[in-house]
Amino acid sequence: MNLSNFNEFCNRAASQGVLFYYTGEFSSNVIGTLSDTVRERLEALGTPNKHGRKVFSTFMEMAQNILHYADDSATAGRRIGALAVGHEDGKFYVLCGNPVRIDHVERLRAKLEPLRSMTLDEIKAAYREQLRNEAHAEDTLSKGAGLGFLTMAREASEPIDYQIIHHAGDSTYAEFYLRAVI
Repeated sequence: MNLSNFNEFCNRAASQGVLFYYTGEFSSNVIGTLSDTVRERLEALGTPNKHGRKVFSTFMEMAQNILHYADDSATAGRRIGALAVGHEDGKFYVLCGNPVRIDHVERLRAKLEPLRSMTLDEIKAAYREQLRNEAHAEDTLSKGAGLGFLTMAREASEPIDYQIIHHAGDSTYAEFYLRAVI
């Protein structure tokens, strides 16, 4: 990237309200450092506690999803992804993107699509039900209690949005993007 392109990148990020952006490898140590930075950035902006907690919670869920579910088959076992936090039109947004195995795409859709049409009360009820659900322990793909997407949907002020982009030349993985507005 030359300096003009970098200047354009910086200006575009500023015009979109980007407060924080990271792309690269995700590990527990990296997430710890990133979370400190996001927390300090939100505090420096004077973000009310309620909004800051929701933004931070969503940020952590997305970071954990990249760490646990990003396809690492093409990156020598490294979990690569991107995460951004921004503020636009009076609302915060958190975005992430990472490669996912193609055989996980339908599972993602099956979990996300119903959330998009649920009311907040229905999301809260589904969250409570999932907390009591002991069957998630039998789920060999999930690394948690299956609460991540429900947590993000619960914190969001709009339906969470996602996009899956298939690669024409490689049928083993797709790019997964997720957006939550708080």
